[in-house]
Amino acid sequence: MKKLNVVILAAGKGERMISKRPKVMHEIMGRPMIRYVVERARELAPAKIVVVVGHGREEVREYLKAYPVTCVLQREQKGTAHALLSAGRFIDKGDVLVLYGDVPMIEKETLKNFLSFYGKVKSVTFMTTDVPDPGGYGRVIMSGDEIIEIKEDADATQQEREIKRINTGICIIPVRSFPLLRSISADNKKGEYYLTDICKVGRQKGQGIKGYNHGNAQEVLGINSRRELLEANAIMRQRIVEQHMQRGVTFLDKNVYIESGVKIGIDTTIFPNCYLFGNTVIGSDVMIGPNVIVKDSVIHDNVTIEGFAVIEGGEIKENAKVEPFSRTGRVARAGDVAGRKKR
Repeated sequence: MKKLNVVILAAGKGERMISKRPKVMHEIMGRPMIRYVVERARELAPAKIVVVVGHGREEVREYLKAYPVTCVLQREQKGTAHALLSAGRFIDKGDVLVLYGDVPMIEKETLKNFLSFYGKVKSVTFMTTDVPDPGGYGRVIMSGDEIIEIKEDADATQQEREIKRINTGICIIPVRSFPLLRSISADNKKGEYYLTDICKVGRQKGQGIKGYNHGNAQEVLGINSRRELLEANAIMRQRIVEQHMQRGVTFLDKNVYIESGVKIGIDTTIFPNCYLFGNTVIGSDVMIGPNVIVKDSVIHDNVTIEGFAVIEGGEIKENAKVEPFSRTGRVARAGDVAGRKKR
């Protein structure tokens, strides 16, 4: 594939979240959803990652300072095509993969498969998916893998609204097709420049538009409400547990909360109702009893933590034991018994 750029659209307010915070800064398992998207983008090793910001731009920009991304301001909310054009002068000359800051569940393998499909067709390609209730989404009218048109919900006819195949928004635009964005008009009910209208413009100029269908809708749709945020947390929580099990960790129940950044060594056993937060590192052969809270702490190998203990900002040395109902933020060594009060 030619040089790849990734543009992440993250300018929206997210009114259905009913929040003062920008939507992309709402957390899933301890991390803002924009972070997951940036991490997936980085795994593709692109030439450039550009994040288009708008509502709450100061908060988003401040958070993204730690990442090798360029933030670009979309001053007015004039639609997705307008947002992408805002990023145009900041990207290196090459193909453009468009992701969304509110689609944090997408996985690396899904993007790799999408790019592999694109590598064969070498045309503007949108990722689609099928849902039982397509209300609110753009409907994709197709012939085989060719997209005839994508109709936004507000502009669709009643017959078109019966279509179950929808646009996820994720797409890739070849470098030669990027100028098509400037031919998109705002002739629709919302008066916005829809990125999906590149399909109509492209076909008028003799360019084919392709669709790549992904079977798991939950993974590729945006989070637009508190309910969807809750569902995303539940899915991500299970993903994290499965990843740790694949690395040799034993869980005695699914009811645990482990944030994305927590590291756990092999042959560690975790009892039900545990909460592991923040920058926590847990060694091998550790036993963590039920209802334990560990936050921003280091637990070395062969440690036993009895039930209902709370460890915050502490370090538990190898072979130490933390008694039940204790609370500690100090260093505990082998032979010590962590006290019941923070020292």
